[in-house]
Amino acid sequence: MGLPGGVKGTLGVWRELLPSLWRLALVLFWISGATEAQTAADTKPTVYVWQTGPWGRCMGSECGPGGSQSRAVWCAHSEGWTTLHTNCDQAERPENQQSCFRVCDWHKDLYDWQLGAWNQCLPVSMRSTGALLRPALCTRGEEGIQTREVGCVQKADGVPAEDAAICEYFEPKPRLEQACLIPCPRDCVVSQFTPWTSCSKTCGMGLQNRVRFVLAPPLFGGSACPNLTEFQTCQPSPCMGPESLYSLRVGSWGPCSVPLPRTARQAPTLTHGKDVAVPRQLRKGREGKEGKEGSEVPTPRLSKEERRKRKEERKEGRKGRQAAKEGRRKNKERVKEKVRERARARGRVKDPETKELIKNKRNRNRQNRQGGKFWDLQVGYQTREVTCVHRGGNADALSLCSQESLPVTYQACVLTKDCEVSDWTDWSPCSKDCYELNGPTGERTRTRRVHQFPVGGGDECPELEEKEPCTPQGEGVPPCIAYNWKTTEWTECRVDMLLSQQDRRRGNLTGLCGGGIQNHEVYCVQATSTDPASSALNSKEASRPVDGDLCLSPPPNTTQLCHIPCPVECDVSSWSAWGPCTFENCLDTAAKKGFKLRKRRIVNEPTGGTGSCPHLVEAIPCDEPSCYDWLLVKLEECVPDNERECGPGTQIPQVQCVNSDGEYVDRQLCRDAVLPMPVVCEVPCPKDCVLSPWTSWSLCSNTCSGKNTEGRQMRARSVLAYNAGEGGIQCPNSSALQEVRSCNDHPCTVYHWQTGPWGQCIEDTSVPSANSTGARVGVGGGDSSCSVGMQTRKVICVRVNVGQVPPKKCPESIRPETVRPCLLPCKRDCIVTPYSDWSACPATCKAGGNTKRKQNRKRIIIQLSANGGQDCPEVLTQERDCEAPSVCLGYRWKTHKWRRCQLVPWSVRQDSPGAVETCGPGLQARGEQQHFACTSYSI
Repeated sequence: MGLPGGVKGTLGVWRELLPSLWRLALVLFWISGATEAQTAADTKPTVYVWQTGPWGRCMGSECGPGGSQSRAVWCAHSEGWTTLHTNCDQAERPENQQSCFRVCDWHKDLYDWQLGAWNQCLPVSMRSTGALLRPALCTRGEEGIQTREVGCVQKADGVPAEDAAICEYFEPKPRLEQACLIPCPRDCVVSQFTPWTSCSKTCGMGLQNRVRFVLAPPLFGGSACPNLTEFQTCQPSPCMGPESLYSLRVGSWGPCSVPLPRTARQAPTLTHGKDVAVPRQLRKGREGKEGKEGSEVPTPRLSKEERRKRKEERKEGRKGRQAAKEGRRKNKERVKEKVRERARARGRVKDPETKELIKNKRNRNRQNRQGGKFWDLQVGYQTREVTCVHRGGNADALSLCSQESLPVTYQACVLTKDCEVSDWTDWSPCSKDCYELNGPTGERTRTRRVHQFPVGGGDECPELEEKEPCTPQGEGVPPCIAYNWKTTEWTECRVDMLLSQQDRRRGNLTGLCGGGIQNHEVYCVQATSTDPASSALNSKEASRPVDGDLCLSPPPNTTQLCHIPCPVECDVSSWSAWGPCTFENCLDTAAKKGFKLRKRRIVNEPTGGTGSCPHLVEAIPCDEPSCYDWLLVKLEECVPDNERECGPGTQIPQVQCVNSDGEYVDRQLCRDAVLPMPVVCEVPCPKDCVLSPWTSWSLCSNTCSGKNTEGRQMRARSVLAYNAGEGGIQCPNSSALQEVRSCNDHPCTVYHWQTGPWGQCIEDTSVPSANSTGARVGVGGGDSSCSVGMQTRKVICVRVNVGQVPPKKCPESIRPETVRPCLLPCKRDCIVTPYSDWSACPATCKAGGNTKRKQNRKRIIIQLSANGGQDCPEVLTQERDCEAPSVCLGYRWKTHKWRRCQLVPWSVRQDSPGAVETCGPGLQARGEQQHFACTSYSI
């Protein structure tokens, strides 16, 4: 029996329109979602930023520069939580490693803070605005700040340290600023002008001036002082004489010249068969006489008084010459006496060692003499021209200018000599005596010596040493020993190092989790060789730490990022519906004891295993248990009764036989179970009210039923189409569109097994023990399992809302295990490297202190002890005094006697006013010698 035509048409229209409407709705929903996503992407601010932790400890094999330090770098959300690195901009990622200076205790004697002087006190307002704003009226001053320079320097020479952290390691950095008070500005105070001075000239145009003095200088930004001197012109009277017409013109000094020998300076004249030095004035007279042929120079006639004066002068001259002769004779006698005394002293010296010392001293003195081996010093003279110039620009006689301020026209000087060096020596042997294909090259040098040091501003000496790289050649050159880096175990992951000081004070740090850092130590060792000839090198020597400079490759990172999983709470699903009443043991149905079970599952695994999760199975006792039951799979289509096309009908259920665990089994096992009955249904006729199918039953409102509680379930259906006219069945009222039924009508007597935490893993005495140090696997790796142990826990039966009850109340079939096997970790002994070689004693001494020089050696922990293994030693470094402490050599300048004063030649200076042949300004030289160093001369 079919549906009426009108209903079929309506349904057909709906079947055609519904897919189209659904597709249209989906398209509109997708467009709306895409638009919102694009808008959110366009307006999304930058919420991920790079965060850095503090720089770690400077690590390195040796003290000083060459160390390295690392820090953690992670990506964080603006709200503070850590996220993946890919969320941040990789181009802006900060560096996580840098070079550093590894500070040791003995650096305290080499470095210290250098404090500069406090700068000028500046107003606080000037620091904030950049402009000096002073109040209109100052009464008590102004608050200010003054700064100073503070730097970490070497104590010996004041050279700045490589890193200020060296000094901060021993002492905090001194403050750079301090408060100060700026007094009110004080303007400059000056006196009244003095009267005008007299005119600088007695005739013609001159100058006169007057001055005033500073009584109080300006302070604290007060007004500067005004001009203290004023000038004005003056003219007492017009000049009548020639004095003001001439002025002196002084030329520049000429080149330094060598004085001529005395014989070359004298003009020889024959007098009684002898060459005598003719005075310059007489030579000029004779030359003038000889130049004028036939002319005679009349001899002036002297008066009686002049003759008497000349006679007395000649007598005084004879006395002076006799006295000088006597003095020279006495000097010769004294010199001869000294020579004889030295000869007698030499005759008394019999000790060969003393003779050698005297000989060496004489050789040194001879080298240090003026004009010695390295210092050819020669004193000369230089002159300059002084002329009297008329104001018209023409030179005139010097006597026309004032003789009172006549400058010196000559002076002694040192002749200029350039540096002279020898030829290069042969190249020295190569500093590297082994062959390495890709390793660094060696170095060889050659030198040259100084023959003449520069004097008098001569050219400086060139480089005296030259170096070039080299590689040893030849068949007998052995290969170089290779070195590589080794690392210790990583330390535990630490999160507290990335926290700020405020976070550290906030509370307990034992439960920290998330991103952290861990570090390990890096050290250099000699690489093991695969050559059979080098098999004598045992593993102990191969792990001995050596100088880090021997490892040529970059050292590995000493820190790395790590992650401590945060505690995860156990998350379970909702309870399932109560299952059928089943036997506790389907193999033993005689007990007639049955339970209904409901279960839940773990949605999120907790930290440390499932032991912290709540119970997952609950049970209630029930009557008439059965191990097998029919499961309704689905209902077939509604078939109208009596082969009609519409009207009341039935739905045949499709069922499957299942066991208590919900598994499909053979249908024969459900022969004793009640088969589900067909369901009454109705197929709508034309013009009838059309209803939707019933929804599924809702969850039961209570898990059990008691005096005050009763479980209820509900289902509903809705009207799809109302009746279409006469003859059609009317739609039911709203109450008929819902159904309610009872559920979980069993009493509230719910039982479950409750488990305690697993105990410690203990050794199982029934299994042979292999837990020994020698049985460990992979030394230096993770914890290795050596034997099987045993763990136990407590399991009790609990009634909900009551407490512990006897175990028979709970189903024995689902009782959790109380004993389980476990793995015992191996005992791990501490492993340390052998001691390194003793560090070298200082090759050079450090002045200022009698402290003993030390040398040290160390060993490194490469594996910490664990699980009861042998502990690590407490002493990892050893120190001892150097066997031969270096002696600081003292240096001082040793000066020799001043040599004879060398004057400008008399022939040059004899016409100068007041010049005397045997005295006057000159130059004298002496040798200077620095013990244990170089020798030089000063003038």
